[in-house]
Amino acid sequence: MQSLSELRVGVDSGRINKHANSQDEMPIDIASIKNQVQFNCHISDANYSGTFSLCMLLLRMRNLYKWEMDIPPWREPPRDELLKWVENRENMWQELEGRTARALEINGHSLDSMEASDVNARLGGTDLYYGAGLATGMKPSYLLGRLVESRCQEGMHVCIVDAELARDIFSVPLMRQGSEIVGRRRAMATLLWDEIMELRTSSSMALAFAFDCHGLNLHRVRKQPSLQKEGFMRVVNFELETWVYHEIGESLVDAFPGDLWQRIVSEQAGTLVEFFARAVRDLLADTHPGGLLGHIVGAGKSSSLGFYAALTRPMSRVIYPEIVPAVQDFMHTFDWKAIEEARQAGYKRGLKMAMKLSEIYQDCLDKGALEAEKEVRDKVIRPLGILESLEEENPAG
Repeated sequence: MQSLSELRVGVDSGRINKHANSQDEMPIDIASIKNQVQFNCHISDANYSGTFSLCMLLLRMRNLYKWEMDIPPWREPPRDELLKWVENRENMWQELEGRTARALEINGHSLDSMEASDVNARLGGTDLYYGAGLATGMKPSYLLGRLVESRCQEGMHVCIVDAELARDIFSVPLMRQGSEIVGRRRAMATLLWDEIMELRTSSSMALAFAFDCHGLNLHRVRKQPSLQKEGFMRVVNFELETWVYHEIGESLVDAFPGDLWQRIVSEQAGTLVEFFARAVRDLLADTHPGGLLGHIVGAGKSSSLGFYAALTRPMSRVIYPEIVPAVQDFMHTFDWKAIEEARQAGYKRGLKMAMKLSEIYQDCLDKGALEAEKEVRDKVIRPLGILESLEEENPAG
């Protein structure tokens, strides 16, 4: 599955309150906050756009353009207009490169742009939601959106954002910090639609199966998206609710001692070691008994199982070889026992890889990041026999 990279997120405690905090509180200037957040998004994009492969950068820029122009994911923009926008955006990034994010000014209060909880405390009298954190490659990422749902689930605080008022080029359907999870409907719709349009040979059968479970024909959705958008959005909302369990599973994983995982991804930002570490933790989150696959099996969600196989990326296919064949068999047998066995096998393998990664990295703590990267490559990744294939796939996208 596509890596669901962790961000620091924060939200006011557990409900949407549309009333003022107090009679003395000044009204929130939404336009001002939106512009401030978007400016920080531009700065982040300017400084970190180079961390993406060219192919993935262009894909993300296309999706960012669609969002800015209020174009739905399934509608392609005019090519000439998109290319002109890309040129203008790159010129803007050149002007902003090297700058740092600004503090957010809200009703006379100056707030650190990375302290999402503090910002949300000031937005508590509205339906606005603010998220901020460090994404893959340690890229600062920001979000300002409309909070449409807030609930407690499996000991977590889950928030669902619909309309997004400000965002950067990095966008994933789910983010987590501690016991808080935010789901983004627009990001989920974009992810699924990009998968439909790409329609890779390796994933087409599982994708068609998943849509069929929802009573939709994949090829009809692909050819007539405007006529199928209501059904497509039902799929988006249903699967987003299911994917919450990836983040729940991640909160239950305790395979890396202390802050070692955070240290690995920060010190190895942009390297194969970072992407490998993230893939291992994603595998553990998905295969934990309380995680995504555990929930899919327990609830009998055939469509979600199909999407899981369809969205499994090359690195995950290599470190978790059981799942795709198991799902392919499931599409004919509907044998949930085999899926549960594949889940257990994946969890055991993930624990072994996490233990080995932790041991090797801890032994290198005094040797520096470059030596640690070499040691992990040689003693963790290379023995798996997958180094060449991982490097060829360029997981930085």
